[in-house]
Amino acid sequence: MTTTSLNTSPRPAGATAVAADAKVLICLNHGAEDPENVLIAYLVGVESLRAGKEAVMFLTKDAVFVATPGFAAGIDVPDAPSVAALHEEYVASGGRFFACPVCVRTRGLEGATWVPNTEVAGMPSVLEYTTGGALVFNY
Repeated sequence: MTTTSLNTSPRPAGATAVAADAKVLICLNHGAEDPENVLIAYLVGVESLRAGKEAVMFLTKDAVFVATPGFAAGIDVPDAPSVAALHEEYVASGGRFFACPVCVRTRGLEGATWVPNTEVAGMPSVLEYTTGGALVFNY
């Protein structure tokens, strides 16, 4: 019996070997208009961190507001965990946010104050983060 590795592409210079599921990328493109998607993104992020994985939320469209102070406190999904508490745990556990620079600019947030662990960063940063593999979720 012969087995073949499906990932035969060489790693970029300087890249380290990482288990393909050691990193989680959560793509969120909804904000206050869809609180359940925000909740689910936080649930995935927090559970990933609890499992010992790295987690980044890539925020696009109205989701860039997720990384602004006070946003999480304004999201309420009845009979669900507190988004504000999930946000606090996500940030305290090292969860990160990449806010799409085009989305930040089109919403007039260039001078915004961001929550800790936030970078205004686009696809180059996402591609760098996912080098070597990542689990990807989209909400």
